[in-house]
Amino acid sequence: MTNYSDGLFLLKLIKHRIEEGAIFFKKVNLDTRDRFSQNALYWAISLERVEDVKLLLKHNVSRDIAPNLDAFSYALEVNNSDIINLFDMEEMAISA
Repeated sequence: MTNYSDGLFLLKLIKHRIEEGAIFFKKVNLDTRDRFSQNALYWAISLERVEDVKLLLKHNVSRDIAPNLDAFSYALEVNNSDIINLFDMEEMAISA
């Protein structure tokens, strides 16, 4: 069983690293994964933290969020329209 406190810790750690600006110095791996190979984007979607999903997408965290699972498919599974719309907006920005 997945431990949500571990996932929340990972999400907060990556978010803190982004906010502290470490990303600009390439000193941090934003695709750090927990013991189940799930990254922070997985946890942001799982916990339905829309602003965190937006932040992670902005910083190009891997969309391969867990073994054999991509972020958009998982967002559809969680069925949070605000999160699904973030992926739709991202796709529109890429194709513009």
